[in-house]
Order: sequence, then structure tokens, then C-alpha cells
Amino acid sequence: MAGGLNCILIVVDTLRADHLGCYGYFRDTSPNIDRLAREGVLFKDMHASAIPTGPGFTSIITGLSPIHHHYYLTPWNIPNLIDFDDAIPTLPELIQDLIGGYTTAAFDNLMNFSSHMDHMVRGFEYYVNVTRTSKPIHHHVRGDQVNSRLIPWLKAHRHENFFVFVHYWDPHTPYNQPEEFRRIFRHEPGRLDDLEVKTAPAGYRYVPGWGRVGELWEPRPEEGKPTIDLYDGEIRFVDGLIGEVVEALEELDISDKTVVIITSDHGEQLGQHGLYDHRGLHESVVYIPLVIWAPAMLPSGKVVEGYVQQADIAPTILSFLGAKEKDLPSFDGVNLLPIIDGEKPPREEIYIENHEQRAVVEEEWKYIRNYFERTEELYNLEDDPMEVVNLAAEERSRVKAMREKLFRWVDENLKGRLDPMWVQMARWAAKWAATFKYDFPDLRPRPTIIREAKQ
Repeated sequence: MAGGLNCILIVVDTLRADHLGCYGYFRDTSPNIDRLAREGVLFKDMHASAIPTGPGFTSIITGLSPIHHHYYLTPWNIPNLIDFDDAIPTLPELIQDLIGGYTTAAFDNLMNFSSHMDHMVRGFEYYVNVTRTSKPIHHHVRGDQVNSRLIPWLKAHRHENFFVFVHYWDPHTPYNQPEEFRRIFRHEPGRLDDLEVKTAPAGYRYVPGWGRVGELWEPRPEEGKPTIDLYDGEIRFVDGLIGEVVEALEELDISDKTVVIITSDHGEQLGQHGLYDHRGLHESVVYIPLVIWAPAMLPSGKVVEGYVQQADIAPTILSFLGAKEKDLPSFDGVNLLPIIDGEKPPREEIYIENHEQRAVVEEEWKYIRNYFERTEELYNLEDDPMEVVNLAAEERSRVKAMREKLFRWVDENLKGRLDPMWVQMARWAAKWAATFKYDFPDLRPRPTIIREAKQ
């Protein structure tokens, strides 16, 4: 792609792909994102490289997995824990250094998130801290506050070539959307006639995006708990804000030279697997959207099947903006433009990490290994889309093969180095124990933690 394009990278925090209409959701949560998907390219099998917030955003702006960028934890005020290497270039730095002529701007507040994410500021000529305070209130910031700063900036800089990073915290908890978006979806707990119910090949009934029937998260509003109704209302709210941005681009007559990319850092369990947060590596957490809208440059309504990940975003943006491949650093991600054009196939397998687990996904099979509890999970995603039937005990030969595949990937990437996952978890445990006088016997170093005996 030739230079001279603008790019807006929108990361919608905590957004599950399967709660968007363009990914098949039964509620009308995302009319604007759906429109961009119809007019652009939708990646059907997009997954996180890393979760949660800190690792995911770091993979997005570096094109690397945590095994290389080392940001495994999203800690709370624990200094000297993160090993992020300042020698690793970030996406806006590469845009400035390799392409030039671009104004780079971020509308975000991760710089004062409680996780020491100073690297999110690097390379931005303008870093607009939408929090407007040094206090780490992070996910309390509402998307309309972001747009109140973003849209005037776009108007003021419409004659420049720009790369803009936009971070909406909605639909992360707390659900603080405007009142009209708190009432837009209403489910009566205990009923199924207002939901879509399917039957999985594994034999159970489930609601897409909600979970297995009989295990649905259904608190009543008066109980004071978060609800999926409120989560979906937050999505509808932020979807409208994305619509405002696209409308501004069209009114400024720069939509035909602007690439808009919409993705997320992670999803949310929403009561699945007994959790209402973003722990674990289940699909409810790692299956995220990716839509690229560039109507003057990309085919309309194209759906790309096959695995892509967060780490692919940086090399793809650099290609859009005109960087030469020979000048790029080594990425774990790949440029998606040849995949869109059909010149190269997507991956056949992907690897996903958090601070204590790694997963490998190939075809319909998914293997998850917890390095610290030393447990294994195996799911057939076609038969068991809600991941409720752990086949690890029944499919021992497949578990062994996928375990070995994961071990090889780790070894090839570490190349003799200590595993940064273990190093940071051990530091966290030591800091926590020293602060709260708590002992973590299961987290004491032992040789079987990093690479256990091949069972």
C-alpha cells in the first residue's frame, strides 16, 4: 500500500466477538460496527495473543507475544515487576522512524492505569489522557469523554497524515453508560423465550454468548450485580460512539483515505466457567473481534476465515502506511494484507498466553495448560462451543501431542532463557507474601514448574 493514508486503531476494552451482530449475536448491539464489517473485512477467527489488559495492549502495539515482550501481568501497584524491554519499538515509534510524515496521537489513559504501562505513551506526538487526572481511575472513564476530545482533534488535524490510537473502556465494568443504554436490553431471569437457544453437538443446550442452559448468569437488576443486559447496553453505547467517529471522517471528507481498525484486548466470562471477569483462556475471553474498514482500498463484505491474532495488527498497519518489509523488526505477528488478498493462508495454529496459562489452538481442538496448578484442559470447539466438556482424560494421545507442540513452541522462543512467565509470577508471589505475610508453597521454584516431565 502506498503512503499518505490515515489510520485509526480503535480498541474496545472487554469486547467479546460473539456479542456483535456481525459475528452472529442475536441482539442488535452493534449496528455501526456491523455496517463497517459489511463495507470492509471481518476476520471470523480473531483471537488474543495475550490477556488481560496490559499483556493484550502490549501485544497490539509491539506485534509480539508475551514470551518476547515479557508483559505477563496486570499488577496493582507492584513496582519492579514488569520486565518490558524499552528496547522493543512500539507501533507509533516505528511509524515515525520508518515512514515519517505522520502525526501520531493517542486518546487513552493507560499511562496512569495501575499497571505501569508507560510504554503506551512512547512514539505519540499527542497523548491525550482522557482521564484528565493523575489518579488511576482507568475503566471508569466513559467513551463519550473520549469522543469529546477525539472528534475536535480530528477536525483540527484533518489536513495531516495521522495515526490515531483510541481506547474505549466500555464495556468494561463498572457499567456506567447513560441511562437510556441501561434499559435497552431486558432479559427476564429464568426464561428462555427472549434468548436464542441452540443445541451443541456435545449434547447440551446453550445460549450463544451466554453459556450453557442451566448455568446462565441471570441476577436480577435489584441485586446490584452486573448483568449481561448491562454489558450489551454498554456495547450499544460504544458502538454509537464509533459511529460518531466514522460520521466525522465522512463529514471531513477524509473517510476515503482513512483505515479504521476495530478490535479488543480481551472478552469477558459473563458467568461462564463460574467467573464474571477475564480470567482464563476460554473462548469467552480470548475470542475477540477484528474489523478493518477501508472502503477505497479493501474489498467490501469480505470474511476471512482462519486464525489471526492481536500481534498481527502492528505489521498490518505498518504495511498500510507504506513501511518497507525489509526495514521492519522481527514480529510474532504477520501482515494481514496478503491474507485478505488471498495470496497467503491464515495460520493453522495459534498460541495464547496469560500470566499462568498457555494455550494452543489448531483446527477445532484447543489445549490449555496451567503452569502453576499443573492442570490441563482439552476442548473440541466445534462439538463444544461453550467449553464445558473437558476431554483431557479421554483424549490422552491428543493431549500428549498438543502438550508437546506447546512445549516445542516455548522452547523455540525461549532459546535457553528463563521463562518470563515464571519469573514474573514468582516475583508477584514474593511481593505479595512480603506485604501480607502469606506463604505460597506451590509457587516456590522447582524444576518441574517450567517444563514438567512429559507425561
